[in-house]
Amino acid sequence: MSFGSSLTAIRKDRKVSQRELAIKAGVHANLIGRYEREEAIPSVDVASKIADALGVSLDYLVGKAEQQIDQAILNKVLSIQQLPDEDKEHIMYSIDGLIQHAKTRMAYKK
Repeated sequence: MSFGSSLTAIRKDRKVSQRELAIKAGVHANLIGRYEREEAIPSVDVASKIADALGVSLDYLVGKAEQQIDQAILNKVLSIQQLPDEDKEHIMYSIDGLIQHAKTRMAYKK
């Protein structure tokens, strides 16, 4: 998917207008439209600001990542990384158990 179509899809999915996105990213509203129509290509700095404003990674916005990373989950992972090793081990053990439980529950729903 091209940058323009990816930008359009993510923006519409987030229910954000071009004007709102432009304000959040600190660019002129006309530029968002030009990027979406692929009449212009943003600098890396501007693309990064747009990604931040949409709450997605720059890789996801430019189509280099197929999975969107949930920012709230990413923040939790970063918090876990700062904990002592013993705490990280306990938390990861708990998460593994919860994931297995959820997968099992999903398998029985089918």
